Formats: sequence, structure tokens, C-alpha cells
Amino acid sequence: MSNKIIFILIGPKGSGKTHIGSLIKRQLGIKFFRVEDVWLKLVKEQFSDAYIQKGFSLVEQELDEKLKKTDRIIIESTAAHEEFHNFLARLRKKYNIKLVKISAPLDLCLNRTISRDQTIHIPVSDNRVEEINRKAFSVDLPFDLVIENDKRTDKEIVEIFLQFYKCLNSTSYNTK
Repeated sequence: MSNKIIFILIGPKGSGKTHIGSLIKRQLGIKFFRVEDVWLKLVKEQFSDAYIQKGFSLVEQELDEKLKKTDRIIIESTAAHEEFHNFLARLRKKYNIKLVKISAPLDLCLNRTISRDQTIHIPVSDNRVEEINRKAFSVDLPFDLVIENDKRTDKEIVEIFLQFYKCLNSTSYNTK
């Protein structure tokens, strides 16, 4: 098993994955790779299974390159598409994967998604966001950490992640 760790922040659109990844990067110095930037490069392509597979393949290639220069990296995903599981299986063969569930009420996630800067996110309709979020909310994976992100301060979130980071040898660390 590689000593390189990928922390994957998983949750609905608007749950705060990008905010938390950026926050941890600023406060703890762990590199954050905003994978949505890869998907934005593909946005003009026709949505299909091939599009999804290509997107995950490009993300994996960029991760492989970035992990040549660092031992720790954070990425984000809704994990709402079945292709995510193939992507995750490929990553697990190469890296130590830590799954971090970012949880928030779906109505709050939708409100955050509607009110955020749409130019840096994949454009999707409100109905599509609700569909993706229902799938993302029900993702059942063996999470190593759960962060409820509806009322916590940035400082509390960083502290939760820091405590988890210090306890990487434990199999599960949930904060609800």
C-alpha cells in the first residue's frame, strides 16, 4: 500500500466540499485539487457514459501527476454516478484512500448551490441538482470521517479534520 493519501470529500452539491478542501489547504497545508476544474474543461462535450468515463480518467491522470510531488492531497466528489466506484477502485490499488463524508440538509445544499458563483461550477439546472443531491445524499460507503456542515464554524471543521488527521491509524472517526 502506498504511503500517499488521497482524502476524498464526498457529499451533495452545495454541502461545502470545495469550501472545506480550500479551508484545510489554507489552515493545514494539505494540497487541495479542485476536480471540478477538470470537468469544466469537458462541459462542451455531450453528456454520456463516455463523457463520465473520460472525466474520471482525466482526474485520475492529474492525481497521478500531482502525487508525484506530494504525499497528501484532497479532492471532492458527489460520488453520485456509478462510474465513481470504478474510479475509487482504481485509486485504491495505488493509494491510501480516506473517505470523508460532508453532510448538510438537502434544502441548505440546494440554496447554497443556487446562490454561489456559477462561473466556477458545472452548470446544471435546479432539478438536476436535486437529482444529483438525492443520489449523493444516499451514497453508502465506508466513510473514515463524517463532518456535519450545517452549523459548524470554519475553526470547528479544521479542528475535526486535524484530530482525524492525527488519528489516521483508526478505522473510523465520526463526528455528528
